[in-house]
Amino acid sequence: MKLRSFLPPTSFQSPISEQWYIVTTGTNEGWIKVDRQYSWEELESMWEKITFGAKKEVQKNSEKQTYKMEGSKGNTYKVVNDAGVWTCSCPAHSFGRGKDCKHIIQLKNKK
Repeated sequence: MKLRSFLPPTSFQSPISEQWYIVTTGTNEGWIKVDRQYSWEELESMWEKITFGAKKEVQKNSEKQTYKMEGSKGNTYKVVNDAGVWTCSCPAHSFGRGKDCKHIIQLKNKK
């Protein structure tokens, strides 16, 4: 059995019904009915830790790529792909605090 959980799972016995449970903080599991008490070593071996907000590994290119893109009003903007980090000189990219502007999206869709 695999237990996906943010926090370590624990074994718990209800004082009323004497039913054993494994308690998790996973997305869908919660309280799981079991037939016996589990030791920490057993629980730890079944625990698949959910890491919230984990950074994805950026795939790095060996060289910096620079493109010139024409804007909707005739302006020319410089779009740079530096090891998977995209930047654009247009106002929308700076106002969006680093979010992909339409010029970056257009180039990504071409690849």
